[in-house]
Amino acid sequence: MAKTRISITIDDKTAKAIELYYRDKVKTAAEKGEAIPKLSNIYEEIIEKGWEKSSVKKK
Repeated sequence: MAKTRISITIDDKTAKAIELYYRDKVKTAAEKGEAIPKLSNIYEEIIEKGWEKSSVKKK
């Protein structure tokens, strides 16, 4: 699949939820000794799955 550059604007609540989700992924990877995921890959995952349907835990 070809990649396309996009620009999005998100509110503070969504940005914080994404940041917490990313930190959790980094923590899990570090504990297991795996490679730290790139933030851009996290955004791709969210876009592919859709924010509401993704496994991201919202508070």
